[in-house]
Amino acid sequence: SAGRFDYRKAGREYRRCMNTVKGAYQLIRRIGNVEWIRYGFFGVLTSALNIGLFHILSKQLDYRTANLITLIVVKLTAYVCNKLFVFKSHCPDTKTLIKEVLRYVLWRLVTMGMDYFGLILLVDGLHFVKTPAKVLVTGLVIVVNYFTGKLCVFKKHNRTLNQW
Repeated sequence: SAGRFDYRKAGREYRRCMNTVKGAYQLIRRIGNVEWIRYGFFGVLTSALNIGLFHILSKQLDYRTANLITLIVVKLTAYVCNKLFVFKSHCPDTKTLIKEVLRYVLWRLVTMGMDYFGLILLVDGLHFVKTPAKVLVTGLVIVVNYFTGKLCVFKKHNRTLNQW
């Protein structure tokens, strides 16, 4: 009958829609307990700081000096964001905290070197424009930072690759 509302059909559509939403949520939780989303969110913020501060400073300073200052500011900001919000690292004592900070500094020095020398290679060696080169290098560093942060810096007891 035309014009009549079919409650059974509406109920089926509602259940199908809710199953889709629930399935998507479960998939996201399985992928990394929403850690990827948190890392992405704070990664976008720190990347915006990285590129924005570099862009501003490089107008006044040599791009290498601007990049070095930017990297120091961004690495400190990223430590706080990663520790508190992304990996939710809790250190039971001062000794564990010091070890975590030292691991962070070590790995971030490695990726800072990738960032610093990668930018020089792209700008001076391959003649890229500064800001797009910075964006490219930052993308690579983000990926490396996630894995070193997850596997080497912000350790949780008994974490394995299968728990991703």
